[in-house]
Amino acid sequence: MVKTGMTCPFSGQVTAGQWHYARPPTFIQKEINMKLEKHGTQRIALAVFGAAFLFLAAVYAGSANNDEGEKGGESYTIGLFGDMPYNVLGRAQFPNLLADINASHVAFSVFDGDLKAGADGPCSNSLYLTSLANFNTLKQPLIWLPGDNDWTDCWGRYGPSTLPYSDPIERLNFERALFASSSQSLGQKTLTLTRQTGGYPENVRWKFGPVVYLGLNVQGSNDNFPYAGVDGETRSDAEIARQRAEEVARKAADIEWLREGFAYAVSVRAKGVMVIWQADLNFNNEQHLPDTRSWDAFPDYVNALQTNTLAFPGQVALVHGDSHYFKLDKPINRPDGGVLANFTRVETFGARNTHWVSARIDPNDPNLFVFEPRIVPQNAQ
Repeated sequence: MVKTGMTCPFSGQVTAGQWHYARPPTFIQKEINMKLEKHGTQRIALAVFGAAFLFLAAVYAGSANNDEGEKGGESYTIGLFGDMPYNVLGRAQFPNLLADINASHVAFSVFDGDLKAGADGPCSNSLYLTSLANFNTLKQPLIWLPGDNDWTDCWGRYGPSTLPYSDPIERLNFERALFASSSQSLGQKTLTLTRQTGGYPENVRWKFGPVVYLGLNVQGSNDNFPYAGVDGETRSDAEIARQRAEEVARKAADIEWLREGFAYAVSVRAKGVMVIWQADLNFNNEQHLPDTRSWDAFPDYVNALQTNTLAFPGQVALVHGDSHYFKLDKPINRPDGGVLANFTRVETFGARNTHWVSARIDPNDPNLFVFEPRIVPQNAQ
């Protein structure tokens, strides 16, 4: 255990009170570069995994309690963002967004997927390393979740601008090693997370104040369940079958994680559950897609949300990205056709709009969740 106020020479971690501060991300990059120079690029995955392990293990010894927000009837605010930075403009604007979140005194933030635009270069190691460094400029904890542009689409969906192409499942495993290899969140301060076992560490759960938060790997691009000739699909039948098998197994794990998360929320008498993932489920075919094969993997998730929300006595919010515009509505009905009143959907900004959404958790408000679009002034010009 590192003593309060002391620096650990092994980890670069500094502790103060109950919060633990991670080593600045530049140190991580230098370690990785040194490993690559010494051992060669053939060992890049091992080097990155090792650096990520050192970084995350350093903060494991003592982090902010995962129920730090349990302060009676006090409210707190969190930040929600994703689908960024996209292209040259987005990369220029992204520091403004991170600074705006830092200045807003959020308890923590959640990134709901997509580290880049689909056609904006390859899924190279540098994409993920740069993202890690960006996330760790946030003073408060950051919980990362994957997006389809990070892995499912890396095979070449968007054409030559993304050369060299990558194996989607390999890229997801790379992200898991870098972002999800311990129980700690990202950020200069960290939260302790419960991760799903069985090969899905990106699926997470934590409790903060009266709310249980559930993060899951649910993806756009029909959740990685492809069809030949649909949405630009050109891979072989064997490769399509391999990706479908991944989706079927992950979906089963996702739905079980949802069930377990709601059961946990009931057991701790939580007032609310917030579910966060990347995919826009195209509720009620609101996008008017003519080919159901573009979205037929999603109804299972809608049904799981409906079933768990109906059985839960508190408020439920789904936060997602994917379609790149702010939205706040109630898209699920009860079996009798009436609106499922305790379910709210929020879609975060993205793509051209480098802004974020705040969620204020107010135990004294009957709706519990109060969402507000946060426009970053420098990015609105």
